[in-house]
Amino acid sequence: MENIDINFTNLSRHQVITKYIENLRLMKSIAEQHCNIRAFQFDNYVLFQYFEQNRSPSTINVNHNSPNNDVAFIKAEILKQIIDRKRKILFWIFYVAIACIFISYKNEASTIVLRNIQTFIYPGMKVWRKMTLPVIKKFPGLTELYDESCLMMNPFFQVDDLNCDPCANVKNVLDLTNMDKTTEFVPFVFKIQQKYIEPKDIYELYNNNRDIFQRDAFRVQSTSREITNLDELFNDFNHTHHTESHNIWRCNRMQPARLIRQLFARPQRLPKTGIALERYVMMDTSNAASYTLPDTECSNMYVQQASGTRFIILRPTPECRHKCRTLSIRLPQSFVLSYNWWYWKPISAPVPLTESVSISLIGSYC
Repeated sequence: MENIDINFTNLSRHQVITKYIENLRLMKSIAEQHCNIRAFQFDNYVLFQYFEQNRSPSTINVNHNSPNNDVAFIKAEILKQIIDRKRKILFWIFYVAIACIFISYKNEASTIVLRNIQTFIYPGMKVWRKMTLPVIKKFPGLTELYDESCLMMNPFFQVDDLNCDPCANVKNVLDLTNMDKTTEFVPFVFKIQQKYIEPKDIYELYNNNRDIFQRDAFRVQSTSREITNLDELFNDFNHTHHTESHNIWRCNRMQPARLIRQLFARPQRLPKTGIALERYVMMDTSNAASYTLPDTECSNMYVQQASGTRFIILRPTPECRHKCRTLSIRLPQSFVLSYNWWYWKPISAPVPLTESVSISLIGSYC
């Protein structure tokens, strides 16, 4: 027995269990070699000692010297453990079923309530934002609590029963610049008073508010491996011979959104309430490769062209490709394109024979 290690001090739980199993196997081997105790007899003895610690007072007066009593006791205890485990599983299934029923009724009730208060949600949110603006200015770190509505998009998401009638008869993108009417689902464009923006204008805004942007709007994605952050992005565009690339600068917090609004005019035709905080600044070189526009929180999206020109190809979503056709439009500076991502998945493509940099703002409204 001198080979058995019984020193369990300063060991973790996993190490103690491992050492216990090793010692148990060693004792079983010694018992079989020197005492002719077979493995199943040794296991029965260990099980008996385990269950002996949990015996009720009514079973104490059992003849320990009788092997039949020991085996019967072990079988009874194992059966009891199995019955208890099954009882716990049945109770767990019952509780889960009750919870599912409660959640389904709760969702149905919440849907009825939302239908009645839908028109008051976004005006109320605008008032709430204005009320909390002093608090946000004092504690800007609080914006981290609400700036992520979705961590990862599902590329395979589809709606089985989506009604494609709103896009079925659309043959082109409407120009509503000189019209008073608006449409919710049909894509349209209109012109605004957007001043021409150059990369140096955005860099000046960034440089003057570096701390805010570095803390709250630092995410940059680029097709160029040399661009991984905002400093590298603007350093590249400030050079005469910059790298051909497509760059996405995402903003989803209040302070940088208010600063970016200084450069991008507010599209007056869009609703004044319900514009989402999340927005993207797209900076593309003249020959930047084609790319799919990102989806946003709200389904009604707009693409605001601040400089340069891009081709926008509106492809129907997979649910509506059998009824709706692909559209395209040339989006010049100072024009805004509005569409609904339930029906269209646009692609931005470069315009041939152009050397200007394209700067676009992508946002959404509900």
